[in-house]
Amino acid sequence: MMNTRAELEEAFADYRRTLFGGWPWPENAPVHDRDAGRFAKHADGRVEKG
Repeated sequence: MMNTRAELEEAFADYRRTLFGGWPWPENAPVHDRDAGRFAKHADGRVEKG
């Protein structure tokens, strides 16, 4: 839990340094098409569009 300014600053520094574990793709672009609309992709592979 983040309670103090120092804890929040530490979390931001961690993010800047590691991207919370790294981003496996070559750029920071959105993963899904902007025009994809709202959807949910379930663990079983089923996709719901809404």
